[in-house]
Amino acid sequence: MKKMGFKILFFLFFPAAVFCQDFSDVDNKVMRYPDFESVTDLSYRIQNDFNEDVQRVRAAFFWVTQNLTYGKHLEDDFRGEAFGSYAFPTSTQTHIDNLVQSKINRAFNAKRGVCIDYSLVLNALFEQFGLKSRIITGVSKSEITKTNPQSIFKDHSWNAVKVDGQWRLMDPTWASGLVDRKSKRFYRLYEDHYFFTEPEEFVKTHFPIHPEWQLLKNPVNASTFFSGPIFYPEFFRKGIRLSTETDGILSLSNPDENYIHFDELPRLHGMTYTINGRDEFKRLGLKKKNEKAYISKIHLKRRLKRSYDFLTVYMDNKPILNFKIEP
Repeated sequence: MKKMGFKILFFLFFPAAVFCQDFSDVDNKVMRYPDFESVTDLSYRIQNDFNEDVQRVRAAFFWVTQNLTYGKHLEDDFRGEAFGSYAFPTSTQTHIDNLVQSKINRAFNAKRGVCIDYSLVLNALFEQFGLKSRIITGVSKSEITKTNPQSIFKDHSWNAVKVDGQWRLMDPTWASGLVDRKSKRFYRLYEDHYFFTEPEEFVKTHFPIHPEWQLLKNPVNASTFFSGPIFYPEFFRKGIRLSTETDGILSLSNPDENYIHFDELPRLHGMTYTINGRDEFKRLGLKKKNEKAYISKIHLKRRLKRSYDFLTVYMDNKPILNFKIEP
């Protein structure tokens, strides 16, 4: 069995049970929208077209993912972590507000920006709808590392909005597409998983600086976040639950550490894996622990030498998990 080489990575690296609503009518209408001169004009159009808050939120989110292209402005010196509670301490609020509005206008008119631009434009729309919303800053995980929680660098932003009395999480940047690792070229490819993502899933790839924005009763700590495997969106569509016993790092020196524990798998659960994205698939052996739980031991027979060795698990030829291999 062969697979195409991994040339494209989810850069900015899942459907929600509460809102099992079909948004195809909303999406199709938004896809036919003309160009707008301002965020305000777009917000008026959305409010005229849709009566329910959840539909307006979806329309705004989908518009941003379909119209903004990921990329920096050469003249842009506005840092994402400078927004909100991280704003310049010596600046007046008026100056900060003007700076933010200027950045929103520039991203909207150029149809281009990075994560903070996506979040700012989306948040501006939510505010014009009269909804409570927040821009969340934190860390995104696209590789598995062991880190000192005191040295966390805020590298990403996303959004939260309150709809029907409940805060919902979303990431318009990660939902909008892919970036080719070599050419750095952006490819638009919508990923619905990042709209109204369940908090238990969202925290596997997004770690907010302020733990209350995990929206979890028991927030995850930084060590747990960084040491876990990479979860691809397809993982959450397969009815799989990974055990907390499973670490994201496999060891060449200690084979007894190389276990993947599954608390639950679907009835048809054939899985394969590759090392370093090579073309050859190997079958992932599974041993049943109880009615739903399984365990797999990974055999790493030869010593790998590169610092970025990784093992990717697939189901139905689609990546679901990624593990780091250490000496």
